[in-house]
Amino acid sequence: MASGQEADPAPAGEWVSIDGVEYRRVVLCFLFRGGDDSGAADRIHGDRQVLLGLKRTGFGTGRVVALGGKIDGAETDLDAAVREVAEESGIGLVPAEVRAAGSITWQFPARPAWNMAASLFTAEAGNATAVACEEIEPRWYGVDAIPWQDMWQDAPHWVPGLLAGRPVHATVVMSDDNESVTGVVVD
Repeated sequence: MASGQEADPAPAGEWVSIDGVEYRRVVLCFLFRGGDDSGAADRIHGDRQVLLGLKRTGFGTGRVVALGGKIDGAETDLDAAVREVAEESGIGLVPAEVRAAGSITWQFPARPAWNMAASLFTAEAGNATAVACEEIEPRWYGVDAIPWQDMWQDAPHWVPGLLAGRPVHATVVMSDDNESVTGVVVD
């Protein structure tokens, strides 16, 4: 979401309306390990890694994505992020150690049922080992070796800010082919 359009942190249901457009509420959580975990912008160098995963089923099948998914019932965004990480990687997070990292909306004009509004989170994973599940095959990537070609085409516009430790607020409009990007605004 663009700045000034912060999502309500309280549970608000599966869908939310922003500027007259309906979006499914989802969460994404980027787990990190190694390198400098102090939050410094230069932490993208060295042995710093981020956990991403190859989607095996569902939305985004065949793409490398961040861990996450939809918010169930009356869950808070944070609760959903912790649950999704556990389901998709077997890594248990302590909610108090998960940090809000911004928000992003994706609008699919040719397929509005795919519109999503995501709350973004980051967390340190320490030495945790990720375990595959039916939906996703998690893998650690060096933050300087992200497989951009295997991700959604909007990822290079906003993921680098998260990797550098900055909060990201973005709005993405996808093209009618539901693959390429028509427009991106990153605050």
